[in-house]
Parts: sequence; C-alpha cells; structure tokens
Amino acid sequence: MPRATVNGIDTEYEVRGDGVPVLFIHGGYGGHASTLAPLAEPQGSFLAEAGRAITYDRRCAYRSQYVLHEYDLADIASDAFALLDHLEVPRAVVVGSSAGGPVALQFALTWPERVIALALPNTGAALMSLEPYADQTRYTPAVQQRLEFVRGRLAHVEGARAEGDRAAFEARREELRHPPEAAEGAANPARAAQLRAALEAASDDDLLTYSTGELRNLGAYAAKDLSPRLGELSMPVCIVHGDADERVPIQYGRDLAAGIAQSEFHTIAGAGHGITSNAEARGILVDWVRRVAAGEPATAGGRA
Repeated sequence: MPRATVNGIDTEYEVRGDGVPVLFIHGGYGGHASTLAPLAEPQGSFLAEAGRAITYDRRCAYRSQYVLHEYDLADIASDAFALLDHLEVPRAVVVGSSAGGPVALQFALTWPERVIALALPNTGAALMSLEPYADQTRYTPAVQQRLEFVRGRLAHVEGARAEGDRAAFEARREELRHPPEAAEGAANPARAAQLRAALEAASDDDLLTYSTGELRNLGAYAAKDLSPRLGELSMPVCIVHGDADERVPIQYGRDLAAGIAQSEFHTIAGAGHGITSNAEARGILVDWVRRVAAGEPATAGGRA
C-alpha cells in the first residue's frame, strides 16, 4: 500500500475502483492488536464496487505512524481532510464505521462543503461519553454494558494522564500481552495465532508505544458528544446498524437517526458489530453510494 505524510502523519492508504470518491474511516482505537496483526484487507475495500474507494490507516492504528502527544477528535478528522487534499479529491462520500463514525461526523460538521453524503454504519455520536446516557434506567442492558466499557477505558486514559504512560502500561502489561483477540478459540484463529507470535517477539518498549497510542486515541474521544450538532448536517445520511450489536448497541444508531432528519436508517436483523463484513449491510451501502453518485434521492426508505 502507498504511504504519504498527511497532516504531519506518516499514513498508509489505498485507492481502488473508479467513479465517485468514497472515503472510508475505519473503527477501533488502534494499539497493539491492530498493528501487530493488521487486517489482510482494508475494511472499506468493498466500496470499490460503487466508486473510488479510499481507505487508510488512522494515526496510532494498523500501519500508520504512532503519535504519542495528546490530540483530539478534530486532529484525527484533519488527517482525513489532508489525505483528500493529497489525493486531490475536492469532495467525497464519507463513510465512518464504528469508532470511525465520530471522525466522519466531525469531518462533515467542520467541512460540509467537502462531503457529498455521509454513511454511519454501527456507530454513534458519543461513543466515549457517558453524558447522553446518564439516566441508565431508560436504557437496555446492552447500553448499560457499553457504558461500563466506556468507564473502564476512560479510567485508563485518566490513569495515564495522572500517573504517566509507563505506569499505565505496567498496570495493563498482562492484559496487553494476553489480549482476548489472541486467545485460543478466538473468533479469527489465524489472526489470533499471528497476534500471539507477534506479541512474543514484541519488546516492552514496543508495547509501551502501542499502549500509549491507543490511550491517545481513546483520549481524543473522551467525553466527546456530537449529538447536539447532528441537526447541522444537511447532506444525505445513511445509518446501518445490527439489532444484535453488543459493542455499540442499536440505540446509538437510533439516536443518530432521530437527530438527523434527512437520514435513512437500516436495521440488519440478527447482526452484531462489524457490520461492514455483513453481506446485507454491504449491499445497502453499495446501493446507497450508487444512488448518491447518480443523483437519485438518497433517503428512499430504510426507516425500520
């Protein structure tokens, strides 16, 4: 894959297909699992069926540069903006999956003139904020479980800020050396084996870098709630969510749809997280991009 320095970050990216530019912003918060066992295929490459798919590795994730100073969500969105400038793409359909969703939202709110349309699969406007869901009694156990995850990750971020990055690493050393993605019986056995081998070869200094990068990413999202600004979006928006998603419960997708009047909302029955690997969801997104490119109404149906 080609590399370029964009926004001061050494960034790996790939371009496939022809037609309307489609920028895909991947999920996750980076760190050791993403870099030591990167995916063989970019998550958004299927969008080449509908246009010119632009995929890239975000800072502190996969094969792109680790940036160990503090930064925020606007900085991450600026990386995407700079990549489009590097590729001389004036406007694109922007797709933000999972943790890529808030980046895509920030991009669209900051530079709406650069966004043809916006797709938000299995994501939300406040993935690392407790504020919108403060009254937990109103929400399902899945949302409450998500909030417990958020509290734990925010505690890691605050611990690093208070005690220092090395102390935060030492506190998580065993978790980092033996992550669930590398366990016997993991969902992807081949990737688990690859990750185990890479972890055995990785030095503590390497893991400190990866751990710190992940915490910087989490810190950029911490307490960030874009919900109050959803009404500012004026471009076509497509939201796709699985009703069995336990990592980012479907309530997050419903809240996006409620806040964006011109959005279309698609529920994938029985689908969990990682919706961009789901054939039905992929079909919806490819068809939607084609409709956008053809200038057809991009909000037809899909409010289930």
